[in-house]
Amino acid sequence: MRLLPVLRTRLDTHRYSPSFQALTIAMELLSLEFLTAAGQCIAAFTAVAVAWMVWRGQKVLSQRQMILPLWEYMSSLHEVDPKAPITRDVLKIVNTLELVALCVEGGMVDERVIKRTFSGIYMKLYEQVQVCSEIPGLGRTGSALWKENPAAMRFFRQLEKEHEDQGALRG
Repeated sequence: MRLLPVLRTRLDTHRYSPSFQALTIAMELLSLEFLTAAGQCIAAFTAVAVAWMVWRGQKVLSQRQMILPLWEYMSSLHEVDPKAPITRDVLKIVNTLELVALCVEGGMVDERVIKRTFSGIYMKLYEQVQVCSEIPGLGRTGSALWKENPAAMRFFRQLEKEHEDQGALRG
């Protein structure tokens, strides 16, 4: 406790010396520079956060805009009779389902929206083509066509797994 008055007295005697004044000015400048740098960091972080939020919003918007063309493709498909497949319809189904799967895989569309919108019809059409024996004019089976379109096959397996897990108990 006695040191405090002694220290205060020494500081008071040096307060008016030029070196003490220079040191005081330097400390004030450093504190101003620190505050300026901190403010710039906060501004930069805020700008990055806002830019990221805008980018994310734009991405979701563009993903959702891609659904309309896919909707048109999917709604133009016709069911296939596996015993008497029409080649044109089978090829249209295979190409459309591969397109949908590639769009999901590439992140061009919102996967959750695609699954919610198309999973039922996707699985139904995939299975109809899958069980087709030799398709007229192609000389290949439905199963062989899916092997040539791996994105559609992967997406179907993913949908199938999620469909199986839908009623499963979670621990």
